[in-house]
Amino acid sequence: MLRGGLIPRRPYVISGASGTGKTILAMQFIVDGLKRGEPCMWVSLDEPPNELKANMATFGWNLDHLKILDATPDIRMHKRTRSVIDVGTTLDVRDMEEVKGIRVSQQLRSMEVSIHSVQKMLKQEFFQHRERTKENYQRMAIDSLTALKMFSLVGVDSRIMIQSFMRFLSELEATCIIVSEHLDTSVIETEFFLARGKMRLHKWLDGSSIRRAISIEKMRGSGFDDKMRPLTIGPNGVTVDPSGRVPLNTTVVHALGSQFLKTRIAEQVTVSIEKAFEMAEQCRHQGHDISHVQMDLTRAMLMIQMGQLHDAMDMVERVRLGMELLLKPKSEAPLPPPPPEEARGI
Repeated sequence: MLRGGLIPRRPYVISGASGTGKTILAMQFIVDGLKRGEPCMWVSLDEPPNELKANMATFGWNLDHLKILDATPDIRMHKRTRSVIDVGTTLDVRDMEEVKGIRVSQQLRSMEVSIHSVQKMLKQEFFQHRERTKENYQRMAIDSLTALKMFSLVGVDSRIMIQSFMRFLSELEATCIIVSEHLDTSVIETEFFLARGKMRLHKWLDGSSIRRAISIEKMRGSGFDDKMRPLTIGPNGVTVDPSGRVPLNTTVVHALGSQFLKTRIAEQVTVSIEKAFEMAEQCRHQGHDISHVQMDLTRAMLMIQMGQLHDAMDMVERVRLGMELLLKPKSEAPLPPPPPEEARGI
């Protein structure tokens, strides 16, 4: 479906409802890297490492050499005289083979998990790993960015922080899989807009059976199969039928919901914006002032994030029409109107 795979050293997003197989698919990507001898890292924000290790063991995957950044709540202190477990949060980087049971931290004060703290730990670990081994991490998975958005971005402008974090991930030059979900169906989340590609997992009830499928909603820099393909989760992990088809009957369309269609439209608008920026560069080379064009295209990008897809498309089309007139050769320019009859001596 990806026409050969992911383009390396770029961030990608996996989204989907609960139970669609997002974590399994992300781990399968990491396991493939481990089998190839590539240094890999897992950032755990939802599932404690001991539970993750136990759950993935059902697939027979060896995760001992996987480096994990544990950013999940842990038990700091448990007094038998009390029925309340004091739960704190800390950041911890270690090998998966060292993960045994629930981690008990001796810290008296917990470290707040935020995008800044996770970014700081990743930057430090990437640097130390390069110093130790003289090589970079090649694959990384973050499960999930939704947890950060829900618990650490309340009351702040999350779009700016996510933009900074996505830029940071690109600078790490590791192929990164980000597990994330839509918190507000009325807007296009920032990471979906900035990621170089997006894969969406689907799940619906067909009679008494649960059906799953996968679709590639965007993939910059390469072609891809835009059909929805059946997906199954078995002993070997996620398996996709590349020639299978999902009949879009009423049940399936209802299960997909409007968000699937919104994302498709958003990708079309994004492609139009990219083409408009290319036209703007041509206009600049010809000496035209394009400052207003760049401002309008930036405004269109913000409209996409706010879910104003049709308004964004209208703005992009107006901008493109204006630039087409600027780029049209002079020989194709419309002829001026003829002079009045008296001016021609008639």
